[in-house]
Amino acid sequence: MRILVIGINIRHIAKSASLAGHEVFAVDCYCDVDLAGWAKETAKMPREGAEAHLSFYLEKFHPDAAVLGPGLEEASVRGVPVLNNPPEKTAQVSDKLWLASWLEEKGFPFIKTQLVDVANNLSYPFLVKPRKGAGGVGCRIVQRPSELQMHERLGAPGGIGESLIAQKLIIGRPASVSVIGNGCEARAIAVNEQLIGLSWAGAKGFRYSGNITPLAPPQCAIGQMAEEIIAKLGLVGSNGVDFLLTEKGPVVVEVNSRFQGSLDTVELSGGDNVFQAHLQSFSGRLPKRPAEYRRTAGRIIIYAPRDLTIKEDLVRDWTADVPGKGSRIAADDPILSIMAQGSSRDEVMAQLKTRAVMLGDLIKTK
Repeated sequence: MRILVIGINIRHIAKSASLAGHEVFAVDCYCDVDLAGWAKETAKMPREGAEAHLSFYLEKFHPDAAVLGPGLEEASVRGVPVLNNPPEKTAQVSDKLWLASWLEEKGFPFIKTQLVDVANNLSYPFLVKPRKGAGGVGCRIVQRPSELQMHERLGAPGGIGESLIAQKLIIGRPASVSVIGNGCEARAIAVNEQLIGLSWAGAKGFRYSGNITPLAPPQCAIGQMAEEIIAKLGLVGSNGVDFLLTEKGPVVVEVNSRFQGSLDTVELSGGDNVFQAHLQSFSGRLPKRPAEYRRTAGRIIIYAPRDLTIKEDLVRDWTADVPGKGSRIAADDPILSIMAQGSSRDEVMAQLKTRAVMLGDLIKTK
C-alpha cells in the first residue's frame, strides 16, 4: 500500500510501516536525516498550522491510506481512508478530566482529577498539568496556594478552567502497555517501563525520556487491565495505556489513542511489526499475545542542555531521529534518540548511559 504518514514527528511510524513492506511517504516538522531511509519521499512542513498542509500532501502523494501522527490525530480528512481512531474519539480520550470520570464510572483505578479553579478540594502537594497534553510537558508539583496562583497566571489563552487540571500526587513506578484494538476487543502486545525526567539525558521535571521493554516484574496484571480499557473505549489500532505501579496496586494515568513513543522498543524486544498489526485491526483482526520477549530493548531521548547548532554527523547504528548538520536545537528540546539492546535491563541502561556520554562529549567539542 501507498501510505502517507504525517504529523509533528513520525520517524518511528514511518519505519514500522516501511519494514512492513509498504510504500511510505513521510511528512513531519523535522525531516530528520534517518527519516529518508524509511520513506520513498519525505517533506518538511511548518509546525504552526500543520493541519492546513494535510490536503496539499494528500493531493501530492495520492496515498491508499493516511496515518495521522503526533499533533494531527484530531484532524479531519476526506477522500482517503484514515488509519486512526475517529478524531472525536481521540479528542474525548485525550481529555484527562473526562477520562478520570470515565475510569471511575467503569471501576478502574483512577487519579482524582479536578479543574484547577476548584482544586481547593485537593490536599497539597498536588500535580498541575495540561488538560490535554503529552510527554510530560507542563506538568508541575504545586506545594502551596501561592504556587497555584502562579500557575493560574501562566495558564493558556483559552482560559485556566479549560487548559489546566489538578491531580492528586501519586508516587509509583511509571509503566505503559502497548495495545492493539479492533473496536470491540483488544490485545496487549507489550508491557513497558516508562522513563521519566532522566536528568542524565537532559530531561527536566516530568518530561518523557523513553522506554525499556519489557517492564521488569512485577507487572501487576496491567496488560489485562489495559486490554479491558481499550476494548471498553472502543478504540482501534495501536493504542497505549499509561500506569503508575504503587504500593496499593496499579493506577491509570492516561490513555493514548495513537502510536506511542514505545514503538521502537516494542518491535526491538519482540520482533513483531506493530504497523502491520495496526493495519489489520481495521479489518477486525488482532495479533496473538506474544509468548515471550526475545530481548530487552531501550530508547532514550536526549534533550539539549542549551541552545545549540548541530555541526557533526550524528548518525550511528544506535541513534535515531537524527538532526542534520546546521540544525538549530533550542534548550530543553529533543536532540535525538539513543537505542540499545541486551539481555537485561541493567545491560541496556548501561549502554544507554555510555552512549549518552559519548553524544554529550561530541556536542561539547563542537
